[in-house]
Amino acid sequence: MIWLAIAVGAALGAMLRFATDRYLIAHKGPGFPYGTLVVNLAGSLILGLLTGLLLGAAGGSAGGWELVSAFLGTGFCGALTTFSGFVSQVLDMSINPSHWKGTAYALGSVIAGFALATAGYALTV
Repeated sequence: MIWLAIAVGAALGAMLRFATDRYLIAHKGPGFPYGTLVVNLAGSLILGLLTGLLLGAAGGSAGGWELVSAFLGTGFCGALTTFSGFVSQVLDMSINPSHWKGTAYALGSVIAGFALATAGYALTV
């Protein structure tokens, strides 16, 4: 059952990542990886919320919530977020003339991702 939860979550997360990227390219243009930024930050918030909810509901341990964790954490967020895409985009922006853009994107993503994960966790405990 856990494998099915992961597969369904991953299918939904991947489709949302694709749709988000296409939507933002159509509305913002291809000059900056807004799609990757949005899905990675959303995934950070979701994982922070999930961690707080699971630990709170389970009294300090995630035991008993394996299906929820597998579906949302491993499946959905695992497919929604994209570290390899992020790294590739940072490298591409760093090689191009505007080196600051890659650095700003990398630092902003890490700092904002951590802040959103922390906020999500804090909202649930």
